[in-house]
Amino acid sequence: MTQSVTATELAKSFGRWIERAIREPVAILRHGRESAYLISADEYHHLKRLERQALGAEEVPDDVADLIARAEYGR
Repeated sequence: MTQSVTATELAKSFGRWIERAIREPVAILRHGRESAYLISADEYHHLKRLERQALGAEEVPDDVADLIARAEYGR
């Protein structure tokens, strides 16, 4: 379960929340709503690797896009 902290509490106890973020993401709340997440450096780098591996729609070859369209629309 993701922990959450107010921005004010985060500022007061930043070191403690960094330690928690190393173990799991921490939701930062402003005015009772999630405004950001504090994550470990390892998690950040993992997400960046995944981002680089993902293909954008414009990068999908036409034949693959056609197969996807047929599967989605039952053609």
